[in-house]
Amino acid sequence: MDPSMGVNSVTISVEGMTCNSCVWTIEQQIGKVNGVHHIKVSLEEKNATIIYDPKLQTPKTLQEAIDDMGFDAVIHNPDPLPVLTDTLFLTVTASLTLPWDHIQSTLLKTKGVTDIKIYPQKRTVAVTIIPSIVNANQIKELVPELSLDTGTLEKKSGACEDHSMAQAGEVVLKMKVEGMTCHSCTSTIEGKIGKLQGVQRIKVSLDNQEATIVYQPHLISVEEMKKQIEAMGFPAFVKKQPKYLKLGAIDVERLKNTPVKSSEGSQQRSPSYTNDSTATFIIDGMHCKSCVSNIESTLSALQYVSSIVVSLENRSAIVKYNASSVTPESLRKAIEAVSPGLYRVSITSEVESTSNSPSSSSLQKIPLNVVSQPLTQETVINIDGMTCNSCVQSIEGVISKKPGVKSIRVSLANSNGTVEYDPLLTSPETLRGAIEDMGFDATLSDTNEPLVVIAQPSSEMPLLTSTNEFYTKGMTPVQDKEEGKNSSKCYIQVTGMTCASCVANIERNLRREEGIYSILVALMAGKAEVRYNPAVIQPPMIAEFIRELGFGATVIENADEGDGVLELVVRGMTCASCVHKIESSLTKHRGILYCSVALATNKAHIKYDPEIIGPRDIIHTIESLGFEASLVKKDRSASHLDHKREIRQWRRSFLVSLFFCIPVMGLMIYMMVMDHHFATLHHNQNMSKEEMINLHSSMFLERQILPGLSVMNLLSFLLCVPVQFFGGWYFYIQAYKALKHKTANMDVLIVLATTIAFAYSLIILLVAMYERAKVNPITFFDTPPMLFVFIALGRWLEHIAKGKTSEALAKLISLQATEATIVTLDSDNILLRYLSSLFPLLFF
Repeated sequence: MDPSMGVNSVTISVEGMTCNSCVWTIEQQIGKVNGVHHIKVSLEEKNATIIYDPKLQTPKTLQEAIDDMGFDAVIHNPDPLPVLTDTLFLTVTASLTLPWDHIQSTLLKTKGVTDIKIYPQKRTVAVTIIPSIVNANQIKELVPELSLDTGTLEKKSGACEDHSMAQAGEVVLKMKVEGMTCHSCTSTIEGKIGKLQGVQRIKVSLDNQEATIVYQPHLISVEEMKKQIEAMGFPAFVKKQPKYLKLGAIDVERLKNTPVKSSEGSQQRSPSYTNDSTATFIIDGMHCKSCVSNIESTLSALQYVSSIVVSLENRSAIVKYNASSVTPESLRKAIEAVSPGLYRVSITSEVESTSNSPSSSSLQKIPLNVVSQPLTQETVINIDGMTCNSCVQSIEGVISKKPGVKSIRVSLANSNGTVEYDPLLTSPETLRGAIEDMGFDATLSDTNEPLVVIAQPSSEMPLLTSTNEFYTKGMTPVQDKEEGKNSSKCYIQVTGMTCASCVANIERNLRREEGIYSILVALMAGKAEVRYNPAVIQPPMIAEFIRELGFGATVIENADEGDGVLELVVRGMTCASCVHKIESSLTKHRGILYCSVALATNKAHIKYDPEIIGPRDIIHTIESLGFEASLVKKDRSASHLDHKREIRQWRRSFLVSLFFCIPVMGLMIYMMVMDHHFATLHHNQNMSKEEMINLHSSMFLERQILPGLSVMNLLSFLLCVPVQFFGGWYFYIQAYKALKHKTANMDVLIVLATTIAFAYSLIILLVAMYERAKVNPITFFDTPPMLFVFIALGRWLEHIAKGKTSEALAKLISLQATEATIVTLDSDNILLRYLSSLFPLLFF
């Protein structure tokens, strides 16, 4: 292509098209514009691709031409793309009688012809054309007197062919794209870049923050794609140098020499070549059936491939090919070159050769001694918010159905889950988000490093993990987890909570404290369950943290009996031998951590792992030794559910505020009545303003004890001070604790309003006394008593109502059944065992 004869292409977005008639109109009108060689309008993509002569037109003029037709045209890419041209050399025959200028004008009117050069001495015409629009045969039809220069054409065609093969190949580019936060970002980039001329395919990965682009370098440059991505607001830079999609040893010469399929019955592929071989490849990077179909369709199109079977489950491909035409290494490179070029292919040792000779049937397959199962990894996810085994089963049931999840084990005691997954299909962050979507708080373990686990077909081959340790079949790598090993649990009685906001406040602040793994607060029960590290923090310190938030907190001493600690009454022991028998038998059981039996008190103190063994199993073990065992009776009064202390507190606050508020309200009402009376006198007797002031100041409450200090303001101040600092004492405590932890609640609002009113009134009164004012200032000492008395009344009534509810709950708890009959059924609901003896129910 002559660089001086440039032809460009531009894509313009067109809005307002409704049907094919609009498409036809635009193509007809713009196609007639001088300098436009070709136009293609797409109704689906709402754009128009125009090939034009830059000497006669520009993208701006083409946009205006479309706008003038009543459509909205927008140029997203102002930089046009070059279009490949070709040059034809034609010889003028001797019978030609037409003048040279007529030949030139005829050809220049033809769409697709960009330039003409005439050489009269050599009787030759050089025509520059756009091959995608016009060809040599069409030129000959326009001017029959012209014939192709065969020698020049062959030479030029050879050069063009080499040039085309150099430029028309597809190139793979990997580009790092930063700033993507969601799948909407990836869709935006794929949509915009995928529409650019020359871009064949694009795949954007949110996890890897990169874009893989297959493009044609003769139509678009790397810099242009980079600018387009950055124009959308995403910083981009080339991550890997572009490489051509080549098939390695399958060179161009071999492809040229490959026999072309005939258009008749010979199109059917031969069942087998004279020398067929079979190779098995392991392919990593396949994610779905689309990958399988893509690889099979691409490889099966090759002449030397008889058949190919790709298995997504085994991540393998079995290829039957002509060994005389291609090697397994070339096939491996061919599979790796399949779009998007991200497959990792390895050749196994299983190769089977067959031929048409009779002896070929006796060939046996060489056994393959490689692992074809996919690699998996394990990750540990901390899960907060689980309260029972139903939560465990719910998480395991949902997560096990996620793509790529091989297995999941959730531990209620350790508040975590161990997930074995395929890293090619999912990631720990995706699994964590899925658990959070179920309503639980999930975090990835800081000390967690994914373990590589390979499913082995034989137990004789050891597994090498990331820490260079070997495991045999049946052994599972277990990672040490600090929380699981060192965590303890305590229960704290919490008072003063009024709503769900209080619960969230306690949980949020305690999770920030060092040594606390998780906390669950029950509003109605007034109870908090805290899992903590005993080496860092103790239950009294946790209770103190809650008290600093403005709530009452008391550690429940015997609450830990429900978490792996059991106290039993054992009857039937007669000597120390019985004690030793019970202790030795229990400690042999898996899950028993500690056992101590006291002969004098007939009590057994047992620590156990509730994930392995239960209280009924322990009782059954003791009874199987010939002794009687039962639970130590506990107090079921649930007295901690009442609100007696809060009721007394707010009743006292209300009565103090009411005692001082009544006089303040009396003074306020008296002044309102007198002001109304003076207004009536002023209206009836036409008193002057000076007379009104003198009459008003003659009142007893308006008399000044000191200059600027009246009896009314002094009494209001004296009555307001006790309410401000005694009646509102609890409000100030709650507000201080809330502000200390950088939070604001209703107590902060109440204290803020009353303090401002009191401070303003006091300051304005002191200023009036300092200035010896003759007119008494207007104060607001009546505001704090009235606010405190009504809000304290509301809090008092609220706790009375909550006390009634808690009392009903306590009575309900006292009605709990204490014993049950154990019935054991099989999977078909057939009775296996019926224990008529009563077992104590365990409520912890």
